[in-house]
Amino acid sequence: MLFDPRPKTSRKELYDREKELQVLEDFARKGSPLMVMLGIRRIGKTSLLRVFLHESGRPFIYIDARALEEQGFRREALYRMLSSELTRLRGKWTSLVEYLRILDGVEIGPALVRFDLVRSPPSLIEVFSRIDEWASDSGMSIIVAVDEAQLLRYLRGGKGRVDFTQVVSYAYDHLRNMRFVITGSEVGLLVDFLGFNNPKSWLYGRVRDDLIIARFDRDRSIDFLEEGFNECGVTYTRSVLEETVAKVDGIPGWLTYFGYHYCKNPSPEAVLQVFEEAKTLALDELRKLHSRYYALALKAIALGYSRWRNIKQALELWTGRSLTNAQVTRALKTLAKLGLIENVGGMYKILDPIIAEAAKEL
Repeated sequence: MLFDPRPKTSRKELYDREKELQVLEDFARKGSPLMVMLGIRRIGKTSLLRVFLHESGRPFIYIDARALEEQGFRREALYRMLSSELTRLRGKWTSLVEYLRILDGVEIGPALVRFDLVRSPPSLIEVFSRIDEWASDSGMSIIVAVDEAQLLRYLRGGKGRVDFTQVVSYAYDHLRNMRFVITGSEVGLLVDFLGFNNPKSWLYGRVRDDLIIARFDRDRSIDFLEEGFNECGVTYTRSVLEETVAKVDGIPGWLTYFGYHYCKNPSPEAVLQVFEEAKTLALDELRKLHSRYYALALKAIALGYSRWRNIKQALELWTGRSLTNAQVTRALKTLAKLGLIENVGGMYKILDPIIAEAAKEL
């Protein structure tokens, strides 16, 4: 269903992303070794990626870096996720285990592929090299997809930080049957993490394919809501469609959120009620910002202080202290890297209208 709040896995549940799916298919067939998918929160990156992976017919490994946080971004947590994915793969491609069996630190059970985390598992490069060899001998390519990959900058092992970009760089140069798709909603942080423009990065200067996921325009947003409401058999008015689109500005995640809750409570007051619920959800997210300056800068932009000097004035007024130019600039740069704001012609703007409303209450 269009209004299912969970990430989609089939094309029939995914609205109007045929062009993006074709770009991904072209990449898998003849693209570079690496694609970067970019887009703000709730734009539908995860759904698009999962639909592509499940419908491509190719073997794939899917890693959601958000799941690593619970275990402190330890390397062992990444190996457990990889173990789960390889176990899933062997269910369809049983020959894979023979290529992994020769690696020290890999345990092949009747139904599971495990890594010996007590002693020392093989390196990720060793594991990926064996997977690539299997794919080559099987006449296939394999896709490694990493969602919210900017979080991998926190990945740690026994001797400190683990640089996942080094693994990608090695695969780029040596593993001809492996392609990486990397996504992230904190766009600036993802770009910094990958380091395409940083001479010290393993991925410096590498050619890659980019896919920017855009929000729906007004007509597509209205059509999305109409299809969803018809699908769940709910009566609606044109004003409900227009009011909802005006509030969420074509962001699929918020359109789905509104549609799901409206189908449960199709009343004239529902749009405003759901909007308040969405704003509360967004406000909870914003309160997790690491610095009070970040939150206040976001609040200033939400209240119409769109120029740098006005934002600084607002921050100094609210904090009751004088701030350096560097402090203000650092806050704005961080918010941009988090994918929350953008600077167009010297004017700062919040990208998500629900976030913009929530930020007024910070």
